[in-house]
Amino acid sequence: MTKVVSVTFPNGRELLGSYWGLLANGGLVLPEPQGLREGDSVTLEVMLASTDQRYQLKGRVVRKPPHADDAPGTVVIAFDPGEPHDLLLSAAWAETENVPPRKQRRFPLDVDIRFHPTLTGDTNELSGRLVNVSLGGCCLRLARHGEHHNVTVGENLTLISRRSKLAGVVRWSEGSCRGIEFQSGDEGEVEHFVKDLQ
Repeated sequence: MTKVVSVTFPNGRELLGSYWGLLANGGLVLPEPQGLREGDSVTLEVMLASTDQRYQLKGRVVRKPPHADDAPGTVVIAFDPGEPHDLLLSAAWAETENVPPRKQRRFPLDVDIRFHPTLTGDTNELSGRLVNVSLGGCCLRLARHGEHHNVTVGENLTLISRRSKLAGVVRWSEGSCRGIEFQSGDEGEVEHFVKDLQ
């Protein structure tokens, strides 16, 4: 039997603080609702109060860390494969970083990619990995630590696959990862670029 768990976060920063990115499909660490046990299937009803957005995701309890008798307990809920947790995460990032929320769902990917800055005239290619992609953008993980400071928010990039190129702009930065918004309004061009990566 699936249990329903409702949780409200006052803002995107609080949601990001509870996000558990070490799980393969993402998840949340929540104050322990009564009656949950490891292995329980749950339907999470998540509300982001600051934007009045609501999300419903299916998952299961994967862990109940031990706690002292006088301290509140927590529970780790992993999202089921295929659940659109990326849209939840995008909404939290958008509010926290003051950037537009993601409009399309992203799909996991793990491929090498080459790229170079577009407007500076620098054609020296840098390397990285695409960790997810949608028709609107992607997440690029930079390969070398020294290059992290050279790829900044607002910078225009040209992504290079085997037979095509695609322009994008850096919308957010977190550690070695950069969120890239594709500049092309042609979905066919984006689809061709993505297929060329595989």
